[in-house]
Amino acid sequence: MHKNRLTIAQQGFHKPDASYVIYWMQQSQRVHYNHALNYAIQQANELKLPLIVFFGLWTGYPDANRRHFQFMLEGLKEVKEILSHFHIPFVLKIGKPEQMILPYLLNAQTLIMDQGYLRHQKKMRQDVILSSPDHLMISIVDTDLIVPVHIASQKVEYGAYTIRPKLKRIYMDFRDFHKINQALYQRELYLKSDDDLENINQLLDQLPIDQSVKPVIQYKGGYIEASKHFYTFIEHKINHYLESNDPSTDYTSLMSMYLHFGQISSLELLDKLFLLLNQHQIDGASFDAYVEQLLIRRELAFNYVYYQEGYDKFESMTEPWAYMTMNEHVNDKREYLYTIQQIEHAQTHDPYFNAAMKEMYHTGYMHNYMRMYWAKKIIEWTPTYKEAYETIIYLNNKYFIDGRDPNSYTGVAWCFGKHDRAWTERSVFGKLRYMNAQGLERKFNINSYIDKVNEIISKEIN
Repeated sequence: MHKNRLTIAQQGFHKPDASYVIYWMQQSQRVHYNHALNYAIQQANELKLPLIVFFGLWTGYPDANRRHFQFMLEGLKEVKEILSHFHIPFVLKIGKPEQMILPYLLNAQTLIMDQGYLRHQKKMRQDVILSSPDHLMISIVDTDLIVPVHIASQKVEYGAYTIRPKLKRIYMDFRDFHKINQALYQRELYLKSDDDLENINQLLDQLPIDQSVKPVIQYKGGYIEASKHFYTFIEHKINHYLESNDPSTDYTSLMSMYLHFGQISSLELLDKLFLLLNQHQIDGASFDAYVEQLLIRRELAFNYVYYQEGYDKFESMTEPWAYMTMNEHVNDKREYLYTIQQIEHAQTHDPYFNAAMKEMYHTGYMHNYMRMYWAKKIIEWTPTYKEAYETIIYLNNKYFIDGRDPNSYTGVAWCFGKHDRAWTERSVFGKLRYMNAQGLERKFNINSYIDKVNEIISKEIN
């Protein structure tokens, strides 16, 4: 592991009667390509102590509902099974992680955490550091990004063109995972979980969570499912990736939801792509296009939420020029106005928007180009820009499996000018980028996209 993935949060000191090393798995919910887990195993071996993996299941996690919890728990069930082969116990406690983990720290020598990026994720970790016993050695490992967020840049980047050279210069140094180590000193610790994850539906029925959004049938959580999707992508789609902007095609990798929960590593995806490139199984243009999304655009999004304090507030999520142009057009007449209920239930005059909203509602996914179009239309059909922003964030976080994510917050902010440039001035949008139905019709066989969505819904009903 590259040394710059590691941050020492507390030095601690030797505790002679320490019982174990603990890895608090929260962001990176996987075994494969998990630097934090591997570092925890190394630390446990050096100290000749067993390792335990802890996960806190917070039923009040911001904007999370049954759809999100089911996808996450499907992955965690798999994590527990894989860890059992390493004889590493997996302890799941229901409650706020930063509170539920504290009793386990009294008998621990070392705590390893994975990196959090959103405001509440960073606060969780800081609260644990502040509440930990003095003897505890505490480390944070950034394992969900190819280049750690604090190494790529130390400030909010203006756009892809400013972070790209920084990442391109050093990212090869962070291809630093080889294999998972064996935990050498495991023994029975008699630690009890709040649930064994054998019956996820039964657990979800009992939890005090938002039950209003149903799980989807199209996508299941976990590393194995992510690997299947990526295998299909590299076998049949990667060399069509330059055409993946077309929502009527199916040339995307579907990795965003798995990356969101840390169920697969972006570094593993990058390593697989390099292997295929070296074997001449993918062309250079497709490789470059995918790496642009996986490395540049994704890590720009994490840079944004990590350093921009108000990344999720209308008043502080975009650039001064964007606020200026919105203020100049605040009183422009909207040709159509829809309530949030009409938008949510796909009751607009626009068949392409309605199809996108239905895809989101039923599958927890939407083609990325349609996400941009969908958000732009909400800006156009809502009385104020602030109300439009809050509507987009609300629906994004409610229905998308990969909602509540750095990519989501950044993508929405992009629709309001962040990481973009000023365009030709027009009504309502001012100098914000504009998208319309004619553009979809000109570029794509957009009616084929509508047919695809209707077919998905028909299968779900039947």
